[in-house]
Amino acid sequence: MADARDRSKAEVLQCSSGDEPHTHPSLSGEGATSRRRVSVVHSDLFTCKGGVDVPKLLRATRMSLLEKAEFLGANVLVEESWEFTIRIPKDPRTGLYRVRVRYLASASRSSRPDPQKPIALDRVRNIPGLMTILEREEVTS
Repeated sequence: MADARDRSKAEVLQCSSGDEPHTHPSLSGEGATSRRRVSVVHSDLFTCKGGVDVPKLLRATRMSLLEKAEFLGANVLVEESWEFTIRIPKDPRTGLYRVRVRYLASASRSSRPDPQKPIALDRVRNIPGLMTILEREEVTS
């Protein structure tokens, strides 16, 4: 029975930016952003083969989230957090990885530019290999 549990744990890899939302240092501090903020969220489901480069997938999902924020009149993201789940195929050499990325933030306005990169990249865990994205689908959170 322990073998089955060990195998099931190996089939899914989960990670997050942590318990608390983070704001890039360039947007932190008094007066850096407007006090008015709107919560926004975006989730993508990626199908990849060859490996999983999580920073690239996070960057793509974050850019979609920033586009949503811009539609609302914001130009930066603050109080950011993310989480992802990677479903690992039984045969990683030939199988497909399914990666769900969920990115949350508060949309705000600032005279400073948006950093254009995800927060907490030091917490990322990748699947080594040359990643090829076969499909990207927006999913409801």
